[in-house]
Amino acid sequence: MQKIGHRGAKALVDENTIPSIEKAIELGVDAIEIDVHKCSTGELVVIHDETVKRTTNGKGKVVNLSYKELSMLRTEHMYKIPTLNEVLQVCKGKCKLHIELKGKGTAKAVCMLIEEVVANKEWAYDQLHVSSFDAKKINKVKARNSAIKVGLIAESKTNKAFAIAVDNAYDNLYIYHEKLRSRLVRMAKLKNINLYAWTVNKPADIKKIKALDISGIISDQPDLL
Repeated sequence: MQKIGHRGAKALVDENTIPSIEKAIELGVDAIEIDVHKCSTGELVVIHDETVKRTTNGKGKVVNLSYKELSMLRTEHMYKIPTLNEVLQVCKGKCKLHIELKGKGTAKAVCMLIEEVVANKEWAYDQLHVSSFDAKKINKVKARNSAIKVGLIAESKTNKAFAIAVDNAYDNLYIYHEKLRSRLVRMAKLKNINLYAWTVNKPADIKKIKALDISGIISDQPDLL
C-alpha cells in the first residue's frame, strides 16, 4: 500500500510548497499529491485554492495573476508558490506524483508537460497520475494521451463515481476515506482499478483503511503512515 503525502506534508510544513514536498520525501513517501492551476501567463502553478488568500500573503484569483506576481507572494512561513515543473524536478527519481487538475485549461497543459518530461526520459508514464473531481477534465487527458494514468476523485456518491471510472476505463479512483467500503474495494479489484483513500490523518482511521488493502493512503501526516 502506497504512502502518499497530501500536498506534500501538509500538517507539518506549508502545503503545496517545495519544503513541504521535500519533508514528505524525507519521511519516505511513495508518492505525493499536489494541486495545479494555470495562471494568467500560462504557467502551471502548484496551489489548491482558486484564490491565493488562504495560503499566501496576497489576494486575487490565480487565473488572473501572472507568474511574476505569484512568485512574489509568500506562505505563512515565507515559502513561495512553486511551478509544476519545479515540483517535477524535486520529485524526480524519488517518488511518484499525483497531480490534481483544479483550474481551467489545466488538462491540456499538464498533458503537454508530462509528455515532455517522459520524452526527455526524466519520468515514466506510470510514475505520474492525473486526477480531478471533474470527469470532463479527465476525459480530455485520456483523449489526448491514453498512456497517461488518470483517476476520478469522489467525496460522496461513490457508486456513481465507480460507474464513471469503469465506463471510461480510468486507472484510479480516489475516495474520501469515510465513504470507503469493503464492497467498493472488491468491485475495484475486479475491474483492475487502483483505489486510493483521502485524506486519512487519525491513527485509528489509518489502521481501518490499511485493513481494506487498497492501493494507497493519502494523508496530511505521512509520518503516521
